Amino acid sequence: MITVSTDGSCLRNPGGAVGWAWINHDGTFDAGGAASGTNQTAELTALLEAVRAHPGAEPLMIESDSQYAIKCASEWLEGWRRKGWKTASGSPVKNLELVQSIDRAISEREGPVRFRWVRGHVGNPFNERADQLAGHAAQDWASGRGDLDAVFGEASPLVEGATSRRPSSAREEVAVTTGTKAATERPAEPAWSNGTLFD
Repeated sequence: MITVSTDGSCLRNPGGAVGWAWINHDGTFDAGGAASGTNQTAELTALLEAVRAHPGAEPLMIESDSQYAIKCASEWLEGWRRKGWKTASGSPVKNLELVQSIDRAISEREGPVRFRWVRGHVGNPFNERADQLAGHAAQDWASGRGDLDAVFGEASPLVEGATSRRPSSAREEVAVTTGTKAATERPAEPAWSNGTLFD
């Protein structure tokens, strides 16, 4: 199983510079950002980029401290799709472009994707590193550079000999919409997004 930790950062929510990051538990990582966004768009982008960066048949576990991102990608996704991308109250799904991109990325991936909520800022080294990378990326975008040299210059892998994965210069910026507050209760586990379970 591939295990990846993700995180997002927004310097001023909403509308401030955002950063996202994922770090594979083998130590490889990627990060990026945008000039403007929300906490939720940053968290969703981190999750999306983690799925895209890990294709193949091997099961993928994504850990996040964002209950909102996990529920969007697993618990709420199927119902929203059935209802024509409307919420239970009939209103449009927020961050729809990102949610649909996550849905496509999961559907196109050969292997199953599972999500696990982890509590943030309690010493989990991969969660802490993802948080640090996302924060550096947001700062880099806020400074107007947007080239992430600071992120990759300062980021040392947690696993000896691991390497970073620089984002493509052609990476598209994510469309930004206003998000909603994350739910406060812990999501049920396991949360599988494509219906395939494994032991």
